[in-house]
Amino acid sequence: MATQTEVARHLSLTDRQLRRLQKLPGAPVSNKRGQLDLDAWRDFYISYLRRSKNDVSDGEPEEDYEEKLLIARWELTAEQAVTQQLKNEVSKGKLIDTGFCIFALSKLAMALSSTLDSIPLSMQRQFPDLTPRHIEHLKTLIAKGANQCARAGDKLPDLLDEYIRATTE
Repeated sequence: MATQTEVARHLSLTDRQLRRLQKLPGAPVSNKRGQLDLDAWRDFYISYLRRSKNDVSDGEPEEDYEEKLLIARWELTAEQAVTQQLKNEVSKGKLIDTGFCIFALSKLAMALSSTLDSIPLSMQRQFPDLTPRHIEHLKTLIAKGANQCARAGDKLPDLLDEYIRATTE
């Protein structure tokens, strides 16, 4: 039988390390007078070291965790830098969201369509000597252009997808 200090010294541990080991499941308990069985503690400590060695070899050493953590932090910092650059470009007006582009181009297409619709009437007023046949032909051509403008707003998302596919291939 030995005291806690003697067992710690025998196992080349500090008193604090031995107290931590005492909290582990399967650690030998002291008898009523606080005396510890030196042989039981030696066997327990050897099995503890074997388990610890197997756990480290099965898993990854502590240094690998630190290295992985450092790499993850670096990647996160790089992603945050890219995000901030994009935000800066947006605030300068050099980068625009695709949703806004589609909205703006749809509005432009509608405005062009309404302008094209007014051309035949303006031509008829400006040039009253145009025959009805010329006016009808002009109306037909302009109606085709106005319809294409009106459909352009609906086609923009598909055109965006097509552009992305073409540029990424």
